Amino acid sequence: MQDDQFKPLPWTKLNRNVPCYLPKPLTHTPVSASSPALEVMTDFRHITPVTISRDVSLDDANKAMALCNVHYFLVVDEQRQLLGLVTEAGTKGNRPLAVAYEMDIQPSELVVGNVMIDKHDDAEVLHLADVIPARVGNVLATLRKLATPYCLVVDHDEKNRHVLCGLFSLSQIERQMGLEPQSVEIAQTFSEIVNR
Repeated sequence: MQDDQFKPLPWTKLNRNVPCYLPKPLTHTPVSASSPALEVMTDFRHITPVTISRDVSLDDANKAMALCNVHYFLVVDEQRQLLGLVTEAGTKGNRPLAVAYEMDIQPSELVVGNVMIDKHDDAEVLHLADVIPARVGNVLATLRKLATPYCLVVDHDEKNRHVLCGLFSLSQIERQMGLEPQSVEIAQTFSEIVNR
């Protein structure tokens, strides 16, 4: 490629006292139950998921969620293999108190790994091939049937192994539908854990 093939762009001197604006959050188009499911999926093929280590304290995890303006983190190991999901609901309220009581430690000693939702081989996930033709109503029915406010979406690589590619969040779907998000805590209640 010859250097004279492209003309340089015009430039100017930077003004003094230029404010630095943070990007505005993406506004989601209002959706309905009959909208395509992909419109409410957090698509990790286009948006890098925010991850956290299982050894991070709950206090630091909560600060990081507030800083990143998210309600969950994917929990990964050193090789960025998925270990689980930690939610804002799981790091606040009754869940940490119940876990600390069960472990006989102070709540301030808890780390993400103590309250995360484990995602092992038997975890229910949706397949991208099923999501593509689906509607938002199908996703809501699935979350209701699984009794969970979050569900991971996987695709398959050339060896037919699962590859994490997205996530459905009930609170995000409710916001996109213009509904008041319901506070859903996946964890068992304090009394249920204590009385086991």
